[in-house]
Amino acid sequence: MKFNITGFTHKGTEREMNQDRILIQNSIYESGTHNLLNEDYCFCFIADGIGGGPSGEKAAHYILEQINTKLIRSVNYDDDSLNEILNSINIDLFNEGRLNLDYFGSGSTLVGMMINESYFKIINAGDSQLWLFRNNIMTKLTEDQVLNSQQENSPITSYFGGKNQNLKLDFDTILRNIKVNDLLILTSDGLLKSLTIKQIKSILSNTKSLIDKTEFILHKALQSSAEDNVSCIFIEVINES
Repeated sequence: MKFNITGFTHKGTEREMNQDRILIQNSIYESGTHNLLNEDYCFCFIADGIGGGPSGEKAAHYILEQINTKLIRSVNYDDDSLNEILNSINIDLFNEGRLNLDYFGSGSTLVGMMINESYFKIINAGDSQLWLFRNNIMTKLTEDQVLNSQQENSPITSYFGGKNQNLKLDFDTILRNIKVNDLLILTSDGLLKSLTIKQIKSILSNTKSLIDKTEFILHKALQSSAEDNVSCIFIEVINES
């Protein structure tokens, strides 16, 4: 299998700063829309800096830099190995905050997808999400790690950084295989504050190219007054070329 990958990150219409960061393959972005075609593997993450705390964007960028350095694309990590590496990144971030009090307490959520041949792994901490669009059905593959999932803006219970190292990684998923024509959607929580699942599904169901769909989703989110930062990565599974 090969992959078309398109992603964007935007500060939205209300915030002065974008505290989201996205990692697509080897590159970290703090703004703009980015498109790759016919990729041999998938290595994609979104880090959403926690608002209300200091320098959430610094935490988000730091986490993705470390992931980009410490995780090897060709390795099929088991949960224990991933847990060890990602927890070491969390400890390093916490210690950075102790050395620089301007950053002390900064934190970030994380959601990611690693696919290499027959291996795939989902990584989640916080309330950013991963969805599967298959046969015109949207299925949520991650569970929000919040105090009360029924309450809007409920406090996040797992994240990188912070003052208490509140990190509990989740690798569980109902997804057992990945198929040609699947579309995997990584998103910060800002998108679903602006658009409904029904609206997103309607856009994804049309016959336009992935980049066109992606750009239209961003356009509609901004048109709907995106109060939060908004970031998405769309991973389209295609046939081998």
